[in-house]
Amino acid sequence: MRADLVRELGRRETFEELRQEYVRIIDTHQVPYAENIKALSDWLIYVYYGRLIAEFVPEKEARIIDWGGLYGQVTKILRGLGYQNVFNYLLHHTTHYPLFREAFSLPTLWGQDPNRLELEDGSIEVLISSGVLEHVREDGVGDEQLILREIHRVLKAGGLLFIWNLPARWGSSELLARVFKKWHHEYCFRKSEILDLLGGAGFQILYWDKHKFLPGTVMEWLGKRIDPVRLLQGDDYLSHWFPFSLLARDYAIIAEKK
Repeated sequence: MRADLVRELGRRETFEELRQEYVRIIDTHQVPYAENIKALSDWLIYVYYGRLIAEFVPEKEARIIDWGGLYGQVTKILRGLGYQNVFNYLLHHTTHYPLFREAFSLPTLWGQDPNRLELEDGSIEVLISSGVLEHVREDGVGDEQLILREIHRVLKAGGLLFIWNLPARWGSSELLARVFKKWHHEYCFRKSEILDLLGGAGFQILYWDKHKFLPGTVMEWLGKRIDPVRLLQGDDYLSHWFPFSLLARDYAIIAEKK
């Protein structure tokens, strides 16, 4: 992770009021699959990624697709950073999504096919995969190679693909979940697998990071007792220090359309 951006979280607005409003809706309506929004450590990571996009994409008019953005938190954070052409792209009309779409005025595009994007060739500058690529195959229909080629198709020349929260094969959370027979990702990745997928789809890597050493439950527990920004800094340090780096949980990648 970029140390300067991690430090910046401690100095600037961290979108905490926005998170509290999300949490209020989640708790009031018992919204499922929202633990990543309620956990402050995970929310800070979303803000960090938003700032990373701001460094690589200075043009506020850039057309950005938040692919499979679920409740639209990344779309809303980016709009808060001044990007006005950000769209949450979804396949499924879930029961609770309208609550967030209306509360936060989320621009939303709808797809029909998991292997195709309902977008024109070369029509966007940025596409974000925030914890999405690892779920593509779960329905038995999606194919990572096909959708990455689709992403390449809809990006403009020099357009950027941001991938984050992509689980590593030997990440600490995944290993613990398997040992204790808890929920875990069905598909995780080695670095070589990601490089092959992106290279085969016509992308070149601009930025690569493997980070987040401590399991999410530990981060959340410690975050109630330690300043969360300092905790994030410490965890990031461990995740890049051998042998802890071997168990870092997630990949973050920025790839450019060749």
